[in-house]
Amino acid sequence: MRKIKLALAALSFGFFSLSAQSSEIVCVNGDELLKLSSYAQQLKQEVEAKKQEILNRYQQKAKQIVEKLKALQQELSSGLLSEEAKKEKQQEFMKLQAELQSLQMQMQQELRRYITQTLQNLDKLTKAALKALAQTEHFKVAADCKSLLYYDPSVDITQEVAKVLDQLAKSAAQKAESAIKGFSNPSR
Repeated sequence: MRKIKLALAALSFGFFSLSAQSSEIVCVNGDELLKLSSYAQQLKQEVEAKKQEILNRYQQKAKQIVEKLKALQQELSSGLLSEEAKKEKQQEFMKLQAELQSLQMQMQQELRRYITQTLQNLDKLTKAALKALAQTEHFKVAADCKSLLYYDPSVDITQEVAKVLDQLAKSAAQKAESAIKGFSNPSR
C-alpha cells in the first residue's frame, strides 16, 4: 500500500512539474462537439440520407427476390411437381436464399464503408482544428473529456474546436468548389 502511495505521489509530482513547464492540457467532449458543430450536423444528415438511399436500393432488390421465393414456395407446396422438377425448384429456392443473404451482406458492407470513410474525414478535420488551436492557444495535449477522471471546466475547449472545425470545413468546401470550377472552365 505504501508503494502505491509513493507511486501516486511521484506521478502527481511529475504531472505538476510538467504543468509548471507551461505544458497546457485541454480536453474536448466528442459528443458535445458533434452537437455544436454545424459541419458535424450536416455530415449526420448526409449519412442518414445516404443510409436511406442504400437501404431503398437494396430493399427493392430484396423485394424482387422475396417475391420469387414466395412463388417458388407455392410451387413446391402445390404437390403438382414431379420429383425432378421439385429438386430443380428446391435448388433454385436455395440459390435465391443465398442471393438474398449476399445482398444483405453487401448492403451492410456498403453502409459500413461509407460511414467509416465519413468518420475518418471528420476525424482528420477535427485533428486539423485541434492542431490549429494548439498553435494559437499554446496547449500541448488534448484529451477526450469523457475519459478523464476529473477536469476543471476551464480546460474544456469543445466550443472553440467546433468553431474552428466549421471554419475549416467551410474553407475546404470553398477550395473544392473553386477547383471544380477551374477544372470545368479551363479558359480561366
